[in-house]
Amino acid sequence: MKRTGKYFLILLVLTMLAACSRPYRFYGSPYDRAEPAGEISGTNWNNTPFRLSDLRGKVALVFFGYTFCPDVCPTTLAEMRVLVQDLGDKAGDVAVVFVSVDPERDTPARLGEYVPVFNPTFYGVHVPLDELEPVKAAYGVVAEKNYYDEADSAAGYSVDHTARVYLIDPAGNLRLSFGYGTPVEDIRSDIEYILQQ
Repeated sequence: MKRTGKYFLILLVLTMLAACSRPYRFYGSPYDRAEPAGEISGTNWNNTPFRLSDLRGKVALVFFGYTFCPDVCPTTLAEMRVLVQDLGDKAGDVAVVFVSVDPERDTPARLGEYVPVFNPTFYGVHVPLDELEPVKAAYGVVAEKNYYDEADSAAGYSVDHTARVYLIDPAGNLRLSFGYGTPVEDIRSDIEYILQQ
């Protein structure tokens, strides 16, 4: 009986050591190699200048969307709100950045009515239209207007756009991206791992 208990204890210790030595597997889609994230410069919802590079030292979660979006954008921002709450005392090490792909309608004032409703610490960034294309290209973001029949909608158009959250590590490197609907706990796990590195 004592011998069986001893073997069981040894087996348990070996199993725990094997589990600890396994490399972490990301839930998000990793980039082949970490490269500096494309700079994003614009105006935050509170009319202050915004530069992504000023967030070095934090994990930045960047999402491209627009305030008139009926589903994907508000859902993603609501999930980011839950994520930040779930991070607890680590929340100060994470910045959520919402970049508008509809700068003609999404003025800083409009972003100021929209973004803080989810969390007043979130950035809502207006990038001028003539500067937006290289920013989108740096992240592989596609966004195009889809015009409505004016009789059907007062909004005029929607914007079909890439719906991914991009994770930039504290060193400013683009590390992961998350598809729409990725569970909040999976994103949190990846953030916590990166913050430990």
